This record gives sequence, structure tokens and C-alpha cells, in this order.
Amino acid sequence: MKILLCISAVAAMLSLAAAEPRGVWRIEHLDGRTLALTGDYTSFLRERYAAEKLEALKELCRQPSPEWKRTFGLNFSAAGVIGRYRPEIAGMLQQFDRIRVTDAAGSAHAVEKAGYWLNPTGAARFPDGNGRERLTRNADVAHFVFLRFAEPLAPGAGYVISLPTGETLAYRFDPDNVPSLLFKQNQLGYAPQARRKYAYLGAWLGDAGPLPMKEYIGRSFELCDAATGSAVFSGPVAARMEDPVSPQGTPFTGEETAELDFSSVSAPGTYFLRVPGIGRSPDFRIDGRSIADAFYIHARGLYHKRCGIAKEKPYTNWTTPLCHREVLRGTFPPDDGQYNAAPKGKTRDWGFFDSHGNSISVKHFNLIAENLPADPEPLFLPGGWHDAADFDRRPCHLSIVGDLAAAYLLKPENFSDGQLDLPESGNGVPDILDEARWGLEHLRLAQQPDGGVGTWIETDHHPTPAEYLPSSPQKPFRLSLATRAGTLEYAAYASMLALALRQAGDAAGSELCRESARRAWEYALNPANRKIQYYSYYLDKRKQMISYREPKELPAEFLLKAGANLRLLYGDAAYLEPLAGRGKELADLIRRESWRWSPFLFVELEVFRDRLEEFGELRRFWTGRVVQEAREMAGQIDGGYPYRIAWYGARNWKAGRMSWGNCHPLRRALTLLAAYAYSGEKSFLDAAYLCNDFHNGANPNGTTMTSGLGYRCPVRFLDFTSYADGIAEFVPGITPYRNTYGIARDDVRLAHGLYYGKRPEAGFAGISKSLLPLSLRGGRELAEDESAKLLSRAWPIWRRWANVEPYSVAASEYTVWETIAPAAAATGLLLDRAYPPEPGAKERVPAADITQLPGYAPLP
Repeated sequence: MKILLCISAVAAMLSLAAAEPRGVWRIEHLDGRTLALTGDYTSFLRERYAAEKLEALKELCRQPSPEWKRTFGLNFSAAGVIGRYRPEIAGMLQQFDRIRVTDAAGSAHAVEKAGYWLNPTGAARFPDGNGRERLTRNADVAHFVFLRFAEPLAPGAGYVISLPTGETLAYRFDPDNVPSLLFKQNQLGYAPQARRKYAYLGAWLGDAGPLPMKEYIGRSFELCDAATGSAVFSGPVAARMEDPVSPQGTPFTGEETAELDFSSVSAPGTYFLRVPGIGRSPDFRIDGRSIADAFYIHARGLYHKRCGIAKEKPYTNWTTPLCHREVLRGTFPPDDGQYNAAPKGKTRDWGFFDSHGNSISVKHFNLIAENLPADPEPLFLPGGWHDAADFDRRPCHLSIVGDLAAAYLLKPENFSDGQLDLPESGNGVPDILDEARWGLEHLRLAQQPDGGVGTWIETDHHPTPAEYLPSSPQKPFRLSLATRAGTLEYAAYASMLALALRQAGDAAGSELCRESARRAWEYALNPANRKIQYYSYYLDKRKQMISYREPKELPAEFLLKAGANLRLLYGDAAYLEPLAGRGKELADLIRRESWRWSPFLFVELEVFRDRLEEFGELRRFWTGRVVQEAREMAGQIDGGYPYRIAWYGARNWKAGRMSWGNCHPLRRALTLLAAYAYSGEKSFLDAAYLCNDFHNGANPNGTTMTSGLGYRCPVRFLDFTSYADGIAEFVPGITPYRNTYGIARDDVRLAHGLYYGKRPEAGFAGISKSLLPLSLRGGRELAEDESAKLLSRAWPIWRRWANVEPYSVAASEYTVWETIAPAAAATGLLLDRAYPPEPGAKERVPAADITQLPGYAPLP
């Protein structure tokens, strides 16, 4: 065993002796020779904070101090406590030679190898001087200690583990009844119709490297009936491909991964897996309900993000009052892609211009704040979804309406009324279309008498802590200008929803959308409606008059979508006239831009192909592009990584583009499912099911990627409503971005290291400490940049959950259109029929203590 004992560790022992550090520990076995210990010292640090800092903060609050000074005092008081104790605790836990493991008879059980790591569990909360719990610019972390024994543990035996911190832990090894964390599987279960079903074995032991798996390769595993424990299938434990590394030499999983293939089993039931020397897995189902339950949770994520409606019982126990009762009509353009200046050396006749006619960049928050109408029209616009952690409603959300409607048009038998426990359930319309309609309703209500539609609802800043609850007093949100392009985009999706509602038998709902789409179309096609707008705006620290000009040309993709849909809805070929002779132009546009679009953007051309014969050639070109992209994705499934996911291989430069949800398996699955719908090739459906497995826990982290999904799921992430609603457990159905390839710098500064500059005004001397394992840094102290480089080499890429919430936005936030809705649409399409919700699903009670949830501090 590698022994790391240094002077700093001895000093740590002396410093902490009086404080008696005590963590909350969880002990879980990986195999018969390996234990994973997870320690959380958050409560200890809060106790020290209360003892050492709180009185000074209370005194600060009693004085007439400015708010910034109180915030500084809170942040740096917490940082001071963390900086004093956390490095010492980490150092002590790595004194592996002082760890003692004894059995009931007092005999020592020799530790052959040990490993250490820590990971953030979120941003740290501490009480301020007024006793209010506050989010601080610090991180909570979990410490992980891995113990690999020379000899196997005895099943049923009890052990005592003595840690160098002075803590004593009791553990009973029970592999027959307590599942091993070595199993990575779809936690909700597998669809009977899925032709490929796998679970995986593997673990990374921090600085001790991969858990050795070679001894298990070739052994027989059993699939067992959960009710009887008897084996119903057996097969060999097989080695998966070797873990690839990035061009910089960073591992992707950090594992030696094995697979358990039970693809041939399709009989519905509840099962578990068993491997000699490891033990058993958690129970899982082979049952169509596994997909139905996933669809329910993902779709409920959209419901919980609805704007302009109270979320209340009996529909949910994550309740919030009615929000955003009033929106004011504003003057800002709705396309955020037009707020940047023309590229250097290029000219254009649209966008923003200064008084000399030069193309300029504009910040939308500043534009809104500096151009408030004197007497704005108040509107009540219930509908749409809060974009992410905050509360704007964006034009890109129209793609959600399209994807949900596409799922219904392609597989209407998968969807029914009452399926999602919505307030609209029971109205005779499939719930998926009620949710899609909610995403359009605020824009329909905002439609002007002339047919124009503003499509972006925004305010002039991100929410402050006092505004974290959607119903709290907030600065007014404003509705954007109605531009021709924005109105045409609305017409495209309103007409699509009209088609879906007509097919579902909702004649009245279909007619509302049809008529609204027609009026929007007429507004968009009138050149006289091209917007030219003037604003007051600060440039070079001086208020100036600037202008905005809308592009003359309408987006051809929405001309095609809206024109084809209105042709179907009204039976009038005149709607196709703006598209006459533009087939090559549209094909070129598809070739150039389709990578940005939903693979269902032109699904109407396929669904209604017999009634849109004039688009046959363009339809074949479009579907061919989707199938071509899906074929590349399906090819990535088996040979890219040990865990099957449709993502670019380790040596492909695109592998690094994981951020902002790009690598999410169910987002990728939409292309596979579209290709299956367009071609009928079963391999695409197979790949989509495997993407769902990865999302639901068959991945290196062994966690699902959505809150409330499965038994080990995300517990903390960036969500303002969950910060302010008074409910301990965060709202279910939210899918954070998670993997980013790179690592948030504030993870380096706040979690895997402590790097704070001096702040004399707060009486803070600064901290510079790496918290990476001593073995990796040779016991040396590292500067911030050195620590960041070492972390990027050591932390396996697929295991990176750099979650410090507001300080790791690209990992910890989400959007309804990038992560939540794609998962809902994909799982809806994977259903084999319409399932009612599980009895009592909407009555699920939030957990009172999130630290007790398995996903709070999953293994690194």
C-alpha cells in the first residue's frame, strides 16, 4: 500500500484534535474485496462556522453596513472555515497506513490498496448574520475513500473501520441482499421490445485508478427473478473495449469495464443480476412501463416549468403560486442572433447600427432597460415555459411544440388523455398535445390585431435572490417586437399544432391554431411589416441613438413549414406560391443549416406525403440527410466508449463539444428516432433504446441524468425555483447539462482546490491550496493553474460532474428546449402503447432531507 504521511498531515491532526471532525459516512461495497466510503463533513463545517464566525456576522448586521459588505462577510467567513478545516480533513483521510479494519473477533483485515478523491455536491449554504440560509460562493464536497483488501470480506460478517480522523464506522458485508454499486444499469428497466439489453460493471477508485475487472471476465452472470431469487438466464461476463483517452491523455471512464448481455430476455418481470465475487444488482424491470415512467417524469419537467399557472395539488406536491401575472408590451427584437455586429470586414443591411450606420453589438438586457415605453400595454400571457433556472420565454421554445406534435403525428397510438396528470387531463385531448399547446398559448394570446406576434418575453436582468421564486415581486417582463421572421416562425408551429389537434379530434382547438397561423402568415408575408426601430443606448459610455433593421428575407425553412401546413389546413395551393422555384435553394439551406435544426422540423412532409406530392424530391433529400446523420450516430454506439452512447469517438475533435447538453443521449436519440420513422431501419431504434439506457443509469457515473428519475439521480443543480420554494428536494423532471468535457474554473477554485484572493475589506488573507490527492501532486502544494492542469489530466471525462451550481452554469443549469423536452419527445416515441400514469405518481412526496437521497453524493 502506498503511504503518504507528511508534516502538513501531522499538523492537521493537531489542529483538528480539539474540533473533533465528524462526517456523515456511507459505506457501500463494489465487490468482495473493495469498499467505497463516502464522507460528508458539511454539518461539521457549519458547526465550526457557527462557533467561530457567526457572532461577528451578527454584529455586522446590527451595524448600518451596506449589503455588499454583509455578503462579503458571509462569503469569506464561510471560506475561512472551509479553508481551515477541509484541507486538513482531506490530508488525514489520505493517511492510508492509519486506517484499521477489524472483524468481530478483533482481527485485522489487511488493506492492500487505497484511493482518495473528492467531488463537489453543490454550492455551500450558510446562515447569514440575520439567521437566513444563504447560497455562498463556496462549495460543499464529499470525500471518497476506497479500500481494496488483500482477502475477500466474509458475507454476513461485521467489521469496524477506524479512520485517521478518529472516527469509527461499523459495517456489515451483505452482498446477497445489499446491491453492489459496481452494477450500472437502466434503473427504470428495459423495454421488452428492445432488442439489445446490457448492464455494465466498472468503477474508478480515484487516485487508485480502475477497479481491476480481469478476474471476472469469463465468469458466468445470472439474471434472477426478484420474487424467487432463482436464475432465469445466464451468460458470460464479457470485457468491453478498452477505455479510450483524449489527445491530451485523459481517460474517458477511468475504468476497466465489463458488460452483461441479456438481450434475448424479453419476458416481463422484475429482475436483478448476480455475479459471484461481486454480489447482486438493484432490482429492475423488463416491462413497457419502464419507458412510460421515464416519459412521465420528463414531461412533468415541462409541467413544472410552465409559466402563468400555479403548480398546485392535486397535480404536484412541488407547489408554486401563480407567476408573471403581467407582461408589458416592449420594443426589443426577438431574435438574439441579431444582437451581434456583422463579422469584421463584412457588411449587411440588418441588425443594429450606430448613428453613423456602423454595425454594432448590443446587449439585450441593456437595450430593454434603457428603452421603457412611457405607457406600456399590460398583458396577461399564461403559457410557455420558463427557459431554465430563470424565467424568460424564448422563441427557440417553439421547437418544443414541434417535437411534441411530431411525436404525436408519428405515433398517435402512444399517447392518450390522462397520461401525464395535467390540469387539462380529462378534456379528451392527448396530454402530450395539451403540453404542446401550453407552449404556444402565450404567443397566441399576444397576437396583435394585424396578425403580428412577438415571440420573446424577457426582462432586463437575471433574477436576484429576492426574485428566485417565479411569483415573487419582480421587475416587469416585456414582450418583444412582432417581426416578420418571428411571426412566420410562430405560424409554422401554430399550423403544425393545428394539424395534430385536428388528427386528435379537437376541432375547436385546431381551428384556433389554424386561424391564428393564417393571420400570422399574412402579416409575415407583407413586406410593409418589416421593422425599423430606433433606440436610446449607451455606447462608449455615452447615450446615443441607435437603430435596428429587420432582415428583408424571410427564413426559408419556416416559409416551407408554414406554407405546407397551411396548404394542408386550408386546401389552398396559394400557400405554396412563395416556395415556387426554390427547391434548390431549400436543399442548399438544408445541406448548410440542418445540423442546427430538430430532425422533426419537416416531419409534415413525411406524415402527409400523399397530400404534399409536390415536395417529394425535397422530402427525400431532407429525410436522407437525417438518415445519414443517424447512421453516423448509430455507428458510434458500439465502438466509441465502453458504455454505449451515440457520441463522437475520443479522437474526434467534436468529442469536446459536450457542453450545453450537446452530448445528452436522449437529445441525440431524436435524430435516431426520426431516421427510424423515415426509413424503418430497426438499427436506429436499437440505438435509441441504448441512449435511453445510458440516460437512465447505464453510464460511468451509475446515476440517471434527470431529477426524480430512478433511485440515484441528480439532487442539486442550478434552479432558482428550487432554491426559493421552501421544499427540500429539488423539483423532479429537470435534466441538467452535466458533462462539459472541460472543467468549470470555479470547480478548481472552490471544490477540487481552494483558491481565493486576498480581500482586506473583508479581513480575508486569501487561500491557495490544492485538494487533489496527495499521490497525484507528490505531496506538493500547487498554484491554481497547476492544479487545473493536473485535474484535467486525472479526472475521467465521462465522470465529470463539476457541480457548483451558479458557479458552473455550463454543467449545472439546463433549458427546457435543450435537455428536458428532447427527453420527453424521445421517450414518448419509444413507448409501445399509451400507458396511464402509475397510481399515486402525482402524489409523490418530496424528501425532507436531500443528503439522504442516494444521488446526493454518488461515487465520482
